[in-house]
Amino acid sequence: MIRGLYTALSGMVASMTRQSVVADDVANVNTPGFKQGRTSQADFELALVRSAAAGANLGPLGSGTLGVGLTLDRAQGPLETTGNPSDLAIEGDGLFVVRTVGGTAYTRAGDFVLDGSRTLVTQEGQPVLDTAGRPIVVPAGSEFSVGPDGTVAGTGQRLALVAWPAGGLSRLGQNLYTAAAALPPAGGEIRQGSLERSNVDMAGAMTDLIRFQRSFAMDARALSIQDGTLGDASQLGRIR
Repeated sequence: MIRGLYTALSGMVASMTRQSVVADDVANVNTPGFKQGRTSQADFELALVRSAAAGANLGPLGSGTLGVGLTLDRAQGPLETTGNPSDLAIEGDGLFVVRTVGGTAYTRAGDFVLDGSRTLVTQEGQPVLDTAGRPIVVPAGSEFSVGPDGTVAGTGQRLALVAWPAGGLSRLGQNLYTAAAALPPAGGEIRQGSLERSNVDMAGAMTDLIRFQRSFAMDARALSIQDGTLGDASQLGRIR
């Protein structure tokens, strides 16, 4: 493959990936507890060198850019007082633990509700778990009250808070995450009647969108020039 064509095309793909991540951030600017994403890029040729050193005989395919993953910005979002007792925010490190049909998942979104059976659930109806892995159930007639350490009054239960994993999380959808292994307890505190808002920086996100769109346009132009040069080269030596 001609190096210039590949380099320009890989830049276009990288710009499209970055735009999709930023667009997702912007779409979730009002989602409680949402964490904005960050894309990582690496030089493709260096990635090939590392692969060859590890025993993979890939050969010198030239330069270009290579997406190497998505990371989450764990920065604390602003806490907003709502006055709703079932709204819970985590101040500091921590993730709520919920049970889904696919197993255990984690979230920073604390816009919970009490369902008909007085079970604390997410907006999608997934039970919020305590430190023993049981759903939080508030007795009928009892006021729902949660202490800073997660203790739920009148239930003998304490909300489970687990730490962000060192290796990162995978997005599951519905503002939920999954992890490859069990997570240790976290040291954050619960703020009842508050919500953590998204940590998306709208001004920065819009600037990034413009920058990535321009980068895509420049790479598309470079691809067009490379294609034209290849066409001209194919005419060399022809007898007219």
